[in-house]
Amino acid sequence: MFDLISIRKELHKIPELGFEEIKTQKYILQLLENLDGLKIHTFDFPGILVEYSHENGKYKLFRADMDGFPITEDTNCGFESKHIGKMHACGHDMHMTILIGFIEKVVANNSNNNLLFLFQPAEEGMGGATRILNTGILNKFAISETYALHVNGGIRTGEIASRSGIFFANTQEIEVVFKGKSAHVAFAEKGINALSAGVDFYIELENEIKKEFPVDKPVICAFGKMNAGVVMNAVPAECRLEGTFRAFTKEDHEQLSALIENVKSKIAKKHRIDAEIIYKAYYKEVINDKTLLKKLKFHASEMGIKFNNAEMVFTGEDFGFFTEKYNGLLFWLGVGNENDNADLHSPNFLPNEKAIDIGVEIFFKLI
Repeated sequence: MFDLISIRKELHKIPELGFEEIKTQKYILQLLENLDGLKIHTFDFPGILVEYSHENGKYKLFRADMDGFPITEDTNCGFESKHIGKMHACGHDMHMTILIGFIEKVVANNSNNNLLFLFQPAEEGMGGATRILNTGILNKFAISETYALHVNGGIRTGEIASRSGIFFANTQEIEVVFKGKSAHVAFAEKGINALSAGVDFYIELENEIKKEFPVDKPVICAFGKMNAGVVMNAVPAECRLEGTFRAFTKEDHEQLSALIENVKSKIAKKHRIDAEIIYKAYYKEVINDKTLLKKLKFHASEMGIKFNNAEMVFTGEDFGFFTEKYNGLLFWLGVGNENDNADLHSPNFLPNEKAIDIGVEIFFKLI
């Protein structure tokens, strides 16, 4: 029988970024070799699809994400990341461990269900879900339901949370680039100040979003990084803003996207400067099936696990590409500790390992 705590610690030590999960895949494959009745599918990129075909009929798909996060760990846990500057700060080590424990339980109990277990790479902004779907491998199976969980340090261990309908927002990562002309600050009139245009764009966009999107129509557009110039005494020739915009519906997403483009063009004309928007990673909104949510709530009650009604969140999750294609359900799994609830993407994030067995049991109930 697998020691899931040890497995989680080993996975925690080897975080790898999107489409680089070579060690992670190798470790998981070595574990799966110990289990009978499985058919293993791999790709020309990291990722594993485990097929458990017991009888004719439809399949249920359970997904765990594999990649780590580009952040330096600061947990002092004793099993810290061996890869400097990389950490499982989003709990994917927990997700994989739960899926491994779930697979073992299914095999041990000789379940008569048709099941697929997906270890998906590159969830953190590099299009892992889309890459898997584009291989066409899932089209070989009649998938009726798909499930995923995500740990949450803001929820107590032993509790879960979810909602029907839209759960996670759609998200679009962007870079907005203004390209002007450099000049010495003593002769600034000879240049075109890209930094001034970038700052103007930032302020103008914030004001326009407040006007166009009332409180009952929530969206966000946030820029967490801005770079301009190379020396302190020269007009910057380029200014680059990196950020994300998010909405809960396709309509609001398109309206917000058009607004950003319009403000960019307006500022470019005002400053007589070249400007472009580079569109990067995109996630569909996660939409939970109402029937599957009822099923989750029933089994949570049966297990004595407290279920919390969750709010819609602006978190991005590429599981939305699965809920777009199949009836799906994503839920929060509480991993909060008594005195430390550091949450996702924090260098201090350290989920409570007691949640592993809870996650395994919930998945098993859902089959």
